[in-house]
Amino acid sequence: LEVPEPEVMVALLDNWDEQRKGARVVLLMDVSGSMGDIGDPDTGETKLDLAKRAAIDALDDFAAQDIVGLRIFSTDLGPSGTAEFVDVVPVGRRMTDNREALATAIRALAPTNATPLYSATQAAYEDAVAAFDEERINAVVLLSDGVNDDGETGDDDEQLDSLLAALEAGGEGRLTQPVRVFPIAYGEDADLSTLRRIAEASTAAVYDASDPTSIDKVFAAVVSNF
Repeated sequence: LEVPEPEVMVALLDNWDEQRKGARVVLLMDVSGSMGDIGDPDTGETKLDLAKRAAIDALDDFAAQDIVGLRIFSTDLGPSGTAEFVDVVPVGRRMTDNREALATAIRALAPTNATPLYSATQAAYEDAVAAFDEERINAVVLLSDGVNDDGETGDDDEQLDSLLAALEAGGEGRLTQPVRVFPIAYGEDADLSTLRRIAEASTAAVYDASDPTSIDKVFAAVVSNF
């Protein structure tokens, strides 16, 4: 077969970008204190440093018409100092208008406190379901480097059961409201087994970035779903 001219290939790719189904994605990023731990001993970069760079690079893999927002989670967040998550860049605008705002917000992230993994994930999922866009692929990309730790004692199992029940209920109706949660198990202390359960409950897949220096490749692999 004759190889098409470069300008023809560019036109084909542009047309595919216009015709493919757009995405509506929430980037749910853990900014707990442990994200400040060293991720690359050779460079001295923290896990959050590596994750921020990977997330910013991955923004280029989204199409112009995709809608992407950034939500961070930890404890003692927000103006009141009591929130478990904050929408740093709310979901709403297309990437053509939002890419630089997302990159700027990601660059400014800093490690904070604890890891309310279950409650933050459930809130992000339920918000995505409530704002479901039938014309788009709807998803939450969850990056976390630890186990659930919201500062409370004795309610972890109850919170996980609630989260899984919500995800499984949505999964049963996935032909009408398929919101999938794609967890990234980041660093050697991430709760890979639980994150796998979260992924499977929403008919998605978990991604293993137990080596923090692999996060750029892993982030790109996750975004390829959209």
